[in-house]
Amino acid sequence: MTWVPPSDNTCDDAPAITKRRIDKTPTNNLSDYSKGVIEMETYLPDAATRGEFERMARNDGVGERSEFWRSLPLLPERPSISHKGTFGVALAVGGSRGMTGAISLTGSATLAAGAGLTRLVTPNTVLDVVAQYEREYTTIPGPCDDAGRFKFEAKDGILELSEHSTAVAIGPGLGRSDELEWLVTELFFELQTPVVIDADALNAIASTGFLSSGGESQFVGRRPKGPRVFTPHPGEFYRLAGYAPTSDPEARLVEAKEWLESYATLFPNCEATLLLKGPGTVIASIVPEEEGLLEATVNVNATGNSNLATGGSGDVLTGVILGLLAQGATCDEAARSGAALHGIAAELRSAICSRGAVASDVVRFIPCAFDYYETAQAHARNMRED
Repeated sequence: MTWVPPSDNTCDDAPAITKRRIDKTPTNNLSDYSKGVIEMETYLPDAATRGEFERMARNDGVGERSEFWRSLPLLPERPSISHKGTFGVALAVGGSRGMTGAISLTGSATLAAGAGLTRLVTPNTVLDVVAQYEREYTTIPGPCDDAGRFKFEAKDGILELSEHSTAVAIGPGLGRSDELEWLVTELFFELQTPVVIDADALNAIASTGFLSSGGESQFVGRRPKGPRVFTPHPGEFYRLAGYAPTSDPEARLVEAKEWLESYATLFPNCEATLLLKGPGTVIASIVPEEEGLLEATVNVNATGNSNLATGGSGDVLTGVILGLLAQGATCDEAARSGAALHGIAAELRSAICSRGAVASDVVRFIPCAFDYYETAQAHARNMRED
């Protein structure tokens, strides 16, 4: 890829995807948390607060959620002898005019989740806005239409970038158009890495109808070239599956399992995970083996609170899952751990203040959530051994 900055911000100046990095002017230094004032660009708690979070995690690990913590996968290792390449390259595709915050939140969460390198592909016309959110990710412009949404011709550049990526996410802030439907569908089939499919990428695929209940594929003979993670909220699931999920917890388990198994029938021997959002987020996964199709496994997330009931929370979850995939987690591991971390970050935020949460608050507590996760899990497993 050549480092060629476009001559200005117009879409016509991006016939192909090129790479560009915009740095922000540093903001004021963090105020001392112990004084009760935080500059909320980043958040690293003081020793007293870290100690309180650790106490909470220890108690949680031997409390009512102990079985939940024991059941979760181990987080990806962070060896002391390592470099940024050790922790993978994450590529997120999204954004459009008026929805720059979504892809920016995904990028920020991916960084906080530990990806070694994070790259965002966004329409050229909004690249400068997206780049201003975070210094640490790279922004890459793609060709777009007059409404600031990707054109179909962005496909080849995204596929080329994916060849140098460990995992990909598509959808946050993408917008909707006929060209996007075809772009997302092609990427769904052609990307060879694990891919998180969220937000408007789900809507784009849903518009084709081939994943809906009883839907007939217009893509006979084609199959995705890598593992896929679908992360719909109930409305997106309705458009994707052709029926609305119920609010009954037990029925949601059955619905998630049945939809994923129908996906596996349509695309045999293709690893996939469905994360159905909501209170008691359901994670269904299927990993084919040589002897044939396996039954989907189903788990329920037990973390989170109303601090997640705000716009942008789903974009943050996509980033956490993407960051874990980039570090080598499987689709099932990344979805289950990602949902747990996402929920714990919201719980830690509410320990500081119970109301007024925004999605970027959750991003700031993700590093603390990793420590909490490992502490709670360790105490839960030690309790069983004792």
